[in-house]
Amino acid sequence: MLIIIVVLGLLTSFAGNQLNHCDDLSGFKQLMKGPPRSRNEYRGRYVNLAYDYSVRIPEGMTAYDGRDEARHSGFVLGLGNASESVIFVFGDPNSMDYDNPREETTGTADFLRQRGRKIESETITGSHLGTLDAVLHIVIYTCPESTDRHIISSIIALGPDKRFVYELQLCGPANQYESAQAVLTQLQESWKMLPGRSDKTTSMRRR
Repeated sequence: MLIIIVVLGLLTSFAGNQLNHCDDLSGFKQLMKGPPRSRNEYRGRYVNLAYDYSVRIPEGMTAYDGRDEARHSGFVLGLGNASESVIFVFGDPNSMDYDNPREETTGTADFLRQRGRKIESETITGSHLGTLDAVLHIVIYTCPESTDRHIISSIIALGPDKRFVYELQLCGPANQYESAQAVLTQLQESWKMLPGRSDKTTSMRRR
């Protein structure tokens, strides 16, 4: 539940809100239409020293976050020319003291219902994120203004000391799920924990 609120916060900071008009991703698109100086670009191996993880962005793709973000905890990756689907990769402090990743999924469907979404299905299965135990949480829903089906597919894990919650989250039309999920899987398989660090900076490597 906490993570989806964080994602909404990220989108709001991108000058919009993803779920105001279902999944039109107006905020992300507005970020991309802004001047290059308004966003950071990431390619190749992304290393986040503040949250102790790294992940490889698939070849030929570029990920972004806003330069004015309060916390540079991860990035957003648009898929396809229209960027109708996006993937968020980020860490967040475990401020709710979750004991396992399944607890983080509690309330997500209810949160979407409160925003007028009709839940078609919700599934939670075991997964992994690098060497961490994780859950795969999939919610399929529709919006009042359309019969089109949309999907949120999240891979959620806790760090070894439970200090951070990590998530890879795919949002987009259900009819694009297969191709988008393939990119999510590439990110998942490349994800690595870093040794614990005391510095609070974010690093990026281009290759």
